[in-house]
Amino acid sequence: MKTMISLAVASTLLMSGAALAQDGTKVEDAIKYRQSALTTLAWNFGPLGAMAKGDMDYDAEEAAMRAKRVQELAVMPWEGFIEGSLRNDGHGIETAALAKTGDNWDDFEKKQQDFEEEATKLAEVVSNDDDFAALRKQVAATSKTCKNCHDEYRAEN
Repeated sequence: MKTMISLAVASTLLMSGAALAQDGTKVEDAIKYRQSALTTLAWNFGPLGAMAKGDMDYDAEEAAMRAKRVQELAVMPWEGFIEGSLRNDGHGIETAALAKTGDNWDDFEKKQQDFEEEATKLAEVVSNDDDFAALRKQVAATSKTCKNCHDEYRAEN
């Protein structure tokens, strides 16, 4: 009987430990954080894409505000990619972050850096230039960095 109780206690401790990152961050909180940051990024990038495609009238002030936000937000989601927070890690939380992200961390970080660099260029282009062609070109370049990462590390469903 003591063995059964010991096993039950050990299992509970192991399972609760799996739900925490090494720094004590809860996996659920990390996933919610990164998903919120990425949703906020998309919210701000969307109008820039719509302007670039001609689906929305170009508004230089709006574009500058959105581009600055994208630049500021670009560095935020990554801290939410903690150990144990990827798809099929046993946490039971819906996430599109594929498990292979953890196996290819250097490449994932490179893709993050590429996105951050292009987001910075986007903010610079919009704030320094009223050239709509330059905006379109930089929106496409920034969007491509999103796609490169999503194609490799994000599940479709």
